[in-house]
Amino acid sequence: MRKYFFAIWIFFLSISIYAQPKMEIVGGDTYDWGKSKSTQGKLHTVISIKNVGNQPLKIYSVNATCGCTTAPISKNEINPGDTAGIDVTLNISTYSGDVKKNIEVKTNDPDHPNKLIWLKTHVIKPVSLFPQYMNFANMIIGKETISKVVITNSTDEPIKIKSVSTYPDGLSVNIKEGDEIAPNSDFVLEARITPKITGRFQANLKMETSHPDVPILLINGIGSVVEPLENESH
Repeated sequence: MRKYFFAIWIFFLSISIYAQPKMEIVGGDTYDWGKSKSTQGKLHTVISIKNVGNQPLKIYSVNATCGCTTAPISKNEINPGDTAGIDVTLNISTYSGDVKKNIEVKTNDPDHPNKLIWLKTHVIKPVSLFPQYMNFANMIIGKETISKVVITNSTDEPIKIKSVSTYPDGLSVNIKEGDEIAPNSDFVLEARITPKITGRFQANLKMETSHPDVPILLINGIGSVVEPLENESH
């Protein structure tokens, strides 16, 4: 009798071992967009998950690594042989260079309860600024102040400046209509101003360009103007 019950126990144990859900990422665990442009804003794809097991696959959660990705899933329970889609959106507007993010999928698959799906792309930013704005430091009434910003053209084409406008009056820059920023090169922008009143200083430089991805290039400027020291005013 003991042998009989032991055989039944082994039978049901083998069933429980081989009767289980199993998740498969269709196309592999990594999705690569290849090269992309930051001006595209958001990249999108649908990643398919298939249940290749023989029991229902339950999706407990789908979590993106940061706020730059969203990944809702079409259904939370997948029958054997069926699939579900994860609707993936990756915001690349602020990135440059190689980007690698992941999505964590938590399921009842006993072999892979926490599965990572990797998202990759190489973001090309047509034009970048360093620093991001004009910083006018140590501004003193009546004294010229200079700020520099490196403009990088990462494209294979020259970028022609179609128009230049500055604010406030008196702000001068070393770039003008008709100038070009050469392909894959840097241009050091110099902005000069001689302030006349104290207080918070704000400026901006607006350039219209020939590049379709960067039709307008806007660079803001900040500073704080003070009175000259007594020994400097004489």
